[in-house]
Amino acid sequence: MLPQLVWRRPAAVRRELNDPLLARELLLYIWDKAAESLPPRERVPPRGLHLSWHRVAGRATALLQLPSPQATGEAHLAAIVYEQAEVDPNDHSRIPDEDEDDDDLDTEPDDAVPRYFLLEAALGRSPDEAGTPTMLGELRAEHHHHHAAGPPAGRPDTAGRFLQALADLLGPLPDDVPFMRVVRG
Repeated sequence: MLPQLVWRRPAAVRRELNDPLLARELLLYIWDKAAESLPPRERVPPRGLHLSWHRVAGRATALLQLPSPQATGEAHLAAIVYEQAEVDPNDHSRIPDEDEDDDDLDTEPDDAVPRYFLLEAALGRSPDEAGTPTMLGELRAEHHHHHAAGPPAGRPDTAGRFLQALADLLGPLPDDVPFMRVVRG
């Protein structure tokens, strides 16, 4: 549910995630809403659900620590990576007036749609390291891509190593197009 909401309303969700109280409310609501159709015995409490903000290869990134996965393919961590500059939480100049539709605020260009990455539980053994094996995945619209093996989960440095793997995958932000001057000789 969260990826679809992030892609459909990127600016509004980003503003909510920047506010600690709104972020907690939003994440708990989505967690409960996603479990509505599950039998009670299959529902997982949101223990360990936590959000923090980081800079990854120059990009603002919301890192979600999720409850421990119960099966292969479930995520340990999720990261919402924004290409554009950070939102200023003190800038209330774009809060809609009573007669303005909140959807008008989400007018970001198509290339500004955030990317949604996962550190997923995987089968097998972690090569030469303690921890459980993982896969670095990405959700894009209806597609689920696996990029590479991820850092082992269950270690104190798992989140930091996940963010580093994302930085390596994303690379630096594209520089401005260099100015070119044509000289006739």
